Amino acid sequence: MKIMTALLQLINISFSHGSQPIFVDLNLQINRGDKLGLIGHNGCGKSTLLSLINRHWPLDKGEIRAPGGTQIAIVEQFVPPSLLNLSLLASICSVFCEEERQQNSWRAQSQLLALGFNDQQFRIAVHALSGGQQNLLLIARALVLNPDLLLLDEPGNHMDIVAMTQLQKFLKHDCRCAFMIISHDQYLLNNVCSQSIFLRDKSCQKFNLPYNLARQELLKQDDSDKKRLVDEEREISRLTATAKRLAIQGREHDNQKLSRKAKSIEKRVVKLAGNKTTLTQASQLKLTLDDLQLHARQLLLINNACIKTPDDNLKLLDIAELLVKPGDRIALLGINGAGKSSTLNAIHSAYLKQFEQDTNTDRPIRFHPRTELGYYDQELQCLTQNIFRVDWLRNNVTKNTTEDQIKSALIKAGIAYHDFNRSVNSLSGGEKSRMMFLLFSLTQPNFLILDEPTNHIDLQGRQQLNEQLMASGATLLITSHDRDFLQQVANRWLWIKDGQLIEVNSADNFYLHLTKATAPLEPPIAKIELAAEKLPAGEVYEDELLSKIEVLEKKLRRDLQQSSKRQKPDKQHIWRQEIDALWSRLN
Repeated sequence: MKIMTALLQLINISFSHGSQPIFVDLNLQINRGDKLGLIGHNGCGKSTLLSLINRHWPLDKGEIRAPGGTQIAIVEQFVPPSLLNLSLLASICSVFCEEERQQNSWRAQSQLLALGFNDQQFRIAVHALSGGQQNLLLIARALVLNPDLLLLDEPGNHMDIVAMTQLQKFLKHDCRCAFMIISHDQYLLNNVCSQSIFLRDKSCQKFNLPYNLARQELLKQDDSDKKRLVDEEREISRLTATAKRLAIQGREHDNQKLSRKAKSIEKRVVKLAGNKTTLTQASQLKLTLDDLQLHARQLLLINNACIKTPDDNLKLLDIAELLVKPGDRIALLGINGAGKSSTLNAIHSAYLKQFEQDTNTDRPIRFHPRTELGYYDQELQCLTQNIFRVDWLRNNVTKNTTEDQIKSALIKAGIAYHDFNRSVNSLSGGEKSRMMFLLFSLTQPNFLILDEPTNHIDLQGRQQLNEQLMASGATLLITSHDRDFLQQVANRWLWIKDGQLIEVNSADNFYLHLTKATAPLEPPIAKIELAAEKLPAGEVYEDELLSKIEVLEKKLRRDLQQSSKRQKPDKQHIWRQEIDALWSRLN
């Protein structure tokens, strides 16, 4: 029998943002070796809980207990601004105090090499890395501390399928410490977490089950609570009617016994009402986009454009020609570091400059004069200010937008009035994402450039986003590592391959290339590789195993996405066993 050793205990903790309670009397125990998935809708406090465990903020009430010397490390959602101008190696060493950085440099280098970087990349500035590469940097910063407990806040954001596969392998087979991971990727949660924690109603529920099975149990509890509440309300109604009838009879017949009986039943009703089953409060946040179509022959024309890194020191790709028409929903594909975000940023910059230098007709990137562009930056940099929600919207909408329209939009999006004056830089990644789409609903752009829009949005929000994008009629240019999201939304596919932008009929060849290519198309910054050596003879064998794993994981993912009634738990169990066996052979 395995003995559980407590690593960390949260005892009756309460915490508020201003006057708004986030947690009330929350209790949780984390044991050594736990592999925990932390689940909840946007804004429920997932990132806040990790920060509290890491002792970033003081509690309002309660205590956090841990044995002396317990080392906790956190992988946050965003790169701290203080790191952006540091080199890759310096950003890792900065976790140590100044006098320890030199002696721990070897540890930082070793961790970077283990995560797929090479020594020639140690001097690269952090701001020049792709989003997926920056995520790997944050993971490396946490791992060099050799933690007992690793806290990961959506670590899979920005990662391509290869990096995600390796991240999954690391967490499932190679991570030696306990970890708690926030993710909206149910496939990742099902495969790496043996326990699931659901945050809701300002508290939490823990299940010793992976996400899919735990969610089924939670839904059963919710159904049971609904039935119990119906029975309780029926009993309260019956007793209330009985008490009323007895009270009337007592008064009419001057019968003290009946009056006392009525009062006794009334007290019972009050007690029952006070102990009534409480149903969980689901997320009230909503994503809304109205009709965003523009009727024109073309929105964007690109001829002979050269896309470079943000510092203009390195060419990433050439775009010979690209024509974007109204109604196009274009998915931009490419491995981490290929230049997807740089391409979107270059197009956005060209849009801003077009109206400053209107007489220049030789620009390589040109827009229709009536194009209204909405740009979603994957780092959400425009939401880092210390400014209230309502003021941020007021500063970014057109002059014709009234105060009532702004407040009505906030309410329509499910944001409570007392949260209007919450600072945008204190919002979670998911809440920031929703603020961006709320801005789009007010400004009505007809061309949306979306760089990883699903990274921080919960599962409910992803479905809403999919539906709203399809219904809006807006022209889209999207990057996303969420394969299913792209398959549902896109009607055109562009692939950055070997420094060129090419159009393909579907994404199938791109994903096949990711899983079967034996050599990377770029220095393997974005791959998590835990082996120090690669033997040519072993590459083919590894690729065969990875291909089989990919096929099985695809079957499992598709089945998990169905409603619980249509899923096949027996087959899921068999597929998981086969996947584990293949990973064992690969190791």
